[in-house]
Amino acid sequence: MADHELDSLESRLDFIENIVFGNSEKDAFYPRCLDKLANIHEKISTSTKNKKRISEIYRKSKDLQKYLDPAYTDEMTMSEEAKEEVILAEEEFLRDQAKHLENMEELKPALDSEHLKATPLFTEKFEALSQIQIKQQDQTSNLTEEARKMLATYNNIITLVSRQFVQWDEILTGMEAKRLKSQD
Repeated sequence: MADHELDSLESRLDFIENIVFGNSEKDAFYPRCLDKLANIHEKISTSTKNKKRISEIYRKSKDLQKYLDPAYTDEMTMSEEAKEEVILAEEEFLRDQAKHLENMEELKPALDSEHLKATPLFTEKFEALSQIQIKQQDQTSNLTEEARKMLATYNNIITLVSRQFVQWDEILTGMEAKRLKSQD
């Protein structure tokens, strides 16, 4: 691999690491991806160095991938007229996809806005806000459970008071009936 390609790969890996790890000290806790990949590649190369069969398999695997690709089989088996018919049959779908791509292209400036580019800078703030939200959700569920228990207790008290009133009403009704009988 050329030095330019290695530099390009390393910059891409650094970019991915920044997305994954954010502003945390990734080197202290996580091994560098490029070092690990290079180590693995070296071990594979060492183990397959003088093995002719494995080298042949690697060389033939590219051909195998080419032959297993559906586009390759279509290219081999379909005539130009058949390809034209497939394209014409999918004309509406292709036009819809073209419209969707045009819409995506029109909306691309919104995705490239400075606000979205700055989101990695706010990762720590978002994490803090997420923790606060989780804590508030826990508090809300606790308050909801307390309110449910209080309502259950209130309903029990009201039921008991209602029963007591019914008993007192029966006692008063019985006393009034006795008093009316005694006056007769």
